[in-house]
Amino acid sequence: MPAEVHRGDCRAQRAQGRRLRPVSAERARAELAGGMRACAVCRPDTVLRRP
Repeated sequence: MPAEVHRGDCRAQRAQGRRLRPVSAERARAELAGGMRACAVCRPDTVLRRP
């Protein structure tokens, strides 16, 4: 399980050579609502309109 939710184009994850596993917007919203952190670099919470 990932430690953070990232956007698919997250430059921080690419710079580290990590691959991201795509999920639906609904699943990402649920993960964020469940307490998972949003990446401070790519900020998926702002794209998904989650505070």
